Amino acid sequence: ISALYVSPFLSACEELQSRIFKILELGGLDALRQRYPDGAYAEETLYLIVRFFGWSAAVSRYGPYTQDAEVIRLATACCRAFSTSGASRPVGAFNFFIPEQKALGKMVMHSLEGEFGRELDTISFYEFKEQLASAPLSDSQAVKDTMDALRNAKDASALQGRERLAEAQSYLVDLLGYLEG
Repeated sequence: ISALYVSPFLSACEELQSRIFKILELGGLDALRQRYPDGAYAEETLYLIVRFFGWSAAVSRYGPYTQDAEVIRLATACCRAFSTSGASRPVGAFNFFIPEQKALGKMVMHSLEGEFGRELDTISFYEFKEQLASAPLSDSQAVKDTMDALRNAKDASALQGRERLAEAQSYLVDLLGYLEG
């Protein structure tokens, strides 16, 4: 069960948390732009977010944490950080309402025949990049806003949706601390 659900969920949480932290606190946009001058870091960051949505849904349905109130609370709070909008957080970058989170999460998940029967895994980043070019991803305003924000921000302080990312990152830190404990 750990190998099938917990390890990939931890990986998805850690990689997203690390990316957000580097962007917001360590000047990571500059490093990403140097590494990916073609702007592919925006797609990669989006992939990490969507991968988290997929594994969050999988872990809430399968595996050892389906009844763990703290995992459910923290994962839900992280997803809510991405879905909340209002006067202080207008609809825009990094704003994925719950139905879109579920749809995006399902898009990156697939099942395959494995040692223990049907097992879940995520598609590769390269497969995800191919999907971005066609509907429904190419039609998603949330996807467009998020990638535009990442590509167009001068630095992290000017990144649209920064508050959402900071809130999500905080919940991811708490979730990882709880799971690793």
